[in-house]
Amino acid sequence: MDYSKLAQAGLPFEGEFFFARNKKYEDLIFFVHFYEGKKRQLLRHIKLVNELGFDAFAFHLQGTHRNLLSWRPPLSKHKDFGIKHVYADQIEFMLNKIPGKKIIFSFSNPSSSAIEALARRQCMDISALICDSGPSARFLDSALSLASHEYNIQLRPLKWSLIPAISLGWSLYLHKDVHQHLNTFPAGFKILSIRGWRDKLIAPSHIDEIFEPHHQLDWTKLSLPEAEHLAGLRDFKEEYRPAVEKFLSGVGHPLK
Repeated sequence: MDYSKLAQAGLPFEGEFFFARNKKYEDLIFFVHFYEGKKRQLLRHIKLVNELGFDAFAFHLQGTHRNLLSWRPPLSKHKDFGIKHVYADQIEFMLNKIPGKKIIFSFSNPSSSAIEALARRQCMDISALICDSGPSARFLDSALSLASHEYNIQLRPLKWSLIPAISLGWSLYLHKDVHQHLNTFPAGFKILSIRGWRDKLIAPSHIDEIFEPHHQLDWTKLSLPEAEHLAGLRDFKEEYRPAVEKFLSGVGHPLK
């Protein structure tokens, strides 16, 4: 698939293609960044897949918990309240805009938004999914860790007053709807779940609770005992790269 014309025309949400110098696969690696992240923070991962022979695409998810302080509630096109579902709208929209085979590479809890978007599209034209450091089956625990470790909120009354707002602002379902979405995935759908055992935001066991009930999935783990949240490629490239390369070479469609 040649994306040059689409790149020249421009795409919403600051969508940007990153082309491999030596393209070897038909599939486009479609990146979904972490919460409050930016596409440029994925350049290390984009470089990796480009070196493996895959074109890549990244964009900016729009809307965070700051929406709760505005007069615009985070409401999806399906009338679901929460940033998770607004993210899913954006991911679905971008997937529909970009033709051809795609592999999703998502990070942290927005991986649940990617899963929702895939379920809406019945995994159409999606070859596989990689989830790095998420999603969590226990969103309340994740929100508490976010307040403590990322926002450095130590006062207990303030922390516990923020947790409901963060959690319900993300989704009224928390992550209970992820299971109904994964139930729609086709038998044998391949997923690579990457997790660090020193992750202070999302425990590996909470990630397992997302995928383990779904026996129709063909999912595997990359466990990094010393890695922290989202730091696997940065800190443990020697383990991270071969596992991702093996997975992508197994699910990608070589150019003819």
